[in-house]
Amino acid sequence: MENKSTHITAIALAAVMIAAGLVYLSVASDEYKDYLQESKTQANTEESEVEAESEENEGSGLYGPREEAIFFGTIGATYIPIGLWMLRKKEQTKTPYVIALIGSAALLMFYVATRAVDLPIIGLQTDVGIMDMTAKILQGAIVGISGFMLFAIAKNNKVQKLA
Repeated sequence: MENKSTHITAIALAAVMIAAGLVYLSVASDEYKDYLQESKTQANTEESEVEAESEENEGSGLYGPREEAIFFGTIGATYIPIGLWMLRKKEQTKTPYVIALIGSAALLMFYVATRAVDLPIIGLQTDVGIMDMTAKILQGAIVGISGFMLFAIAKNNKVQKLA
């Protein structure tokens, strides 16, 4: 039995999930363009000069635009199908909401950690852009709305068992 408010909330959450996925895919595309540009530069420059320049641009991290493109692309490609799953199942299963809540909370914590601590391989990130903030706002909304949906589904299941 679907409640109209949870039905609408599930649709809104799916839209936020898909929007977050599109933001991440856009960032992945930008990172991939950076990777192609960097590859072109490496082909036209001596190896040692590129390594010195790359170390200056990347801080203490050992990854670059290619790895970032893969990371962000994977996240974006994950958000969209989970959002579509929510649209299809709405209140029938908790699973997509649990995945969304845990995944988004983990990504938020990872983001904070990369800005606060000099992590091995990644280094200390100092860049904060509009796309970063957009993704984090969407992820915060995902955590909150997913929590609400899990509560509403549990409450609905409890009411059905009592009836």
